[in-house]
Parts: sequence; structure tokens; C-alpha cells
Amino acid sequence: MPGQGPYSPAYTRYVLFMLLLVAVFNNIDRTILSILVEPIKAEFELSDTAMGAAMGVAFVLVYTATALPVASWAEFGVRRSIIAGGVFVWSLFTAATFWVQSYGQLFLMRMGVGIGEAAGTPPSLSLLSDYLPRSRRGRGVSVIPIGAVTGMGIGMVAGGFINEAYGWRLAFLAAGLPGILLAVLVRFSVREPVRGGSEPRGHSAQPATLREAFRYLLGLRTFQVILLANAFANFAAMGRNLWEPSFLIRTYEMGTGAAGLWYFLTSPLPSMLGIYLGGRYADRLGARDPRWYLWIPAAGQTLSVPILVAFLLWPESDRVALPAFMARLGAPDIPVALLFSIVGSVFSTFFTAPFLASIQNIAKLRMRAMAAAISTAVSSFVGLCAGPLLVGVVSDAFQSSYGNDALRYSLLLPTLAPLLSAAVCVLGTGGIRRDIREAARDLR
Repeated sequence: MPGQGPYSPAYTRYVLFMLLLVAVFNNIDRTILSILVEPIKAEFELSDTAMGAAMGVAFVLVYTATALPVASWAEFGVRRSIIAGGVFVWSLFTAATFWVQSYGQLFLMRMGVGIGEAAGTPPSLSLLSDYLPRSRRGRGVSVIPIGAVTGMGIGMVAGGFINEAYGWRLAFLAAGLPGILLAVLVRFSVREPVRGGSEPRGHSAQPATLREAFRYLLGLRTFQVILLANAFANFAAMGRNLWEPSFLIRTYEMGTGAAGLWYFLTSPLPSMLGIYLGGRYADRLGARDPRWYLWIPAAGQTLSVPILVAFLLWPESDRVALPAFMARLGAPDIPVALLFSIVGSVFSTFFTAPFLASIQNIAKLRMRAMAAAISTAVSSFVGLCAGPLLVGVVSDAFQSSYGNDALRYSLLLPTLAPLLSAAVCVLGTGGIRRDIREAARDLR
């Protein structure tokens, strides 16, 4: 049936849900360390720079090295099995963090998580592109980033409360073990679709070599634009998101449980709405003019910057009083700054689904996993390596001058970065219509 895809709507929704869960556990395991920074830092006597390296550099070192070979494998291999294997590996390393006794061992466990997670997003996006026709791809692939922020939020909340009750080691064990069961479920319940099964005529092109994929994709102006814009956007997102729980702990004197909960309510939860709206508006407006797949991200990121700057700099003593009945239940007044975080988080994630969908739309059929892997590797290297590490370095440098506010001011660095991403999007819209037409010729 035109516009539907190769499988029934009910089964397609099931696969979307399964890949949503994969993204959830991917990001629980990837980001749970950020809510546990303070107790780990205290136990191993570490600096913010060292913790920034553990959150980002350790993961990215192996992720970027393995993402492209795994994606190349996904162009001819069974993608659901590759995804299941990745879930098993990263979950195992997360659970094994329970036993670490030094910073070096912690660093190695985070590297292991990076090995497994290279088999997460690129094969998932390639699989989804064969389940979903292009007209529904922007909304459909949004399950990946929605799952990502859901996992980030769950990891923060659960990790924070488990740490307070049982210690930080058990938080890693609780995060890792369920993923092993998910790996089995993905392997035996998700069907491998025919390549090009969602396209009007289906297709059986031969897989491109790594060299062919690089030459073709890096020759596309739109791909170059998205690589650069996505790198700036993820530098902002990862630099902010992985340090914001510590910001709440230090500035608002919260415990890890309260910080994780407030962080979830004011950042990941509204981000889910932003991801969905970005994909929905891009699909609707992009049907008339594909440049909207870049204009939507530019608008969202530009609007987010002044709002999120206000979140960081607003006086922490300024609070919104709750109704009397909630106050009697012991609920604290809400810091005004957190309200800015809610609004800013919606706009700041408008870029996610349009970028993912655009990459799949401009890639040739047997280059989709490679396209996703190249983009993810670049954005992860910049975002997860540079973002958390630079925030940690600047925070340490500001410590003598600003004390507990050092982290507040260091977070301004990633908070302003979306303006660069927005500028790249606006200046780079010229080739997107041509690049989509070129990819469509591959399906004739």
C-alpha cells in the first residue's frame, strides 16, 4: 500500500517501540555517570576535568573507531542481530562497572560501553528507513532521539535515588542488567526488512564500500552542512546535559535523587516534545520545500539560547510559590530558573529529527547506515569528547575565582554554541533539493 511501508501498521509500531527501547537503554548506560559525578569524584578524589574525560573521552575513543566498521557491516549484514549484539555488549560493561576500584578501571568500563553502542544508532536508523516511507520518516526516526532523552532522564532519576539508597555502584548494575534481556528480545522478535522495502519499488542495490560511501556522502553539500551543524548542536547538548545535574547539586544544594528528578522534569521530558515537534513540522513543511528540514533546526536553536542563558544566570533564590495544599505536603517552591529550562529544552531539540531524517533522505539505499554512522561519529566526537571535557576544564580554571559558581559560568560555553549550528543551517540550505533528487535516482 503506497505510503505505508512493507509491514502492517501494528507490527511497524511494535518495531518502533523496540527501537525506542534500544535508544532508551543506549542512553541510560551512556549518561548515567553524569548523575553520579559527585560521589565518584569524592571517592576517587578527582577533578572536574577527570570526570569530564570519563563522561566523554573514554566513550568516544572507541565509539568513533568502531562506528564506521559496524555501519559497513550493517549495509550487508542482518541489522537486527547487529543491534542485539550491541545492546548485549554495552549492557554487560555497564553492569560490570559495579566492581571498579579505581578511576582507570572506570575509564576502561566506559570504553567498553562505547564499543557496544557503536552498534546502536546507525543500524537502527537504517532499519527504520526500510520500515518507513520517506513521507513518514521525520516523525518515525524521532523515536531514536526521543528514546535517547527518555533514557537520559530515567538514568538520572533512577541513578540518583539508587545512589542515595544503596551507593553509586548498584546504580550501574541496575542500569546494565535489563539491557541483556532486551538484547534477546530484539534478536528474536524484530524482523529484518528487505532493503528498500519502504520505497515505491523496493530495490536490491549492492552495498557500497567504505571508500565509495565516503566519497559520495562527503561530496554532498547537505551532508557537509548537517555534519557541521550537528557537531555544534551536540557539543551544546552534551556539554550542558552531562553537567547540569552537578550544576543543580552544587548551586541549588540538592541531593542526587532530587537533582535527577528535577533534571528529568525540566530537560529530558520537555525535550521529547521538542524532538517530536521538530520532526512533525519538518515533515509537514518539508513536503512543500525540503529546506524546512534545515530551517526548523535553525529556528529552534536560535530561540533556545537566550532562554537557556537565563536558566543558568537567574538567581537561585528567586522561587515560585506552590499552592497551599502542595506546600502542606512538603513540596518545595520551584526555582524560577527551572521554568526557563523547560521552555528552552523544547526549542533546543528541534534539530534532532530533521537532521536524522535528512541524512537518510539524501543517502543512497545501501549507504544509509554508513551515513548515520559518519554523522553520529562526528557529532559524538565533538559533542561527547569536547563538550563535557571543556566544561570540566573551564570549571576547574574558574574554581579559584567563582567557587561553587564555577560550573555555572563554564556552562555558558556550550549554551551559546547552538547559534553557530543555526548559522550553518541557514547558510547551507542551497543544495538540499538537489541532493534528495540525486538519492531518489538510486531507487529507479
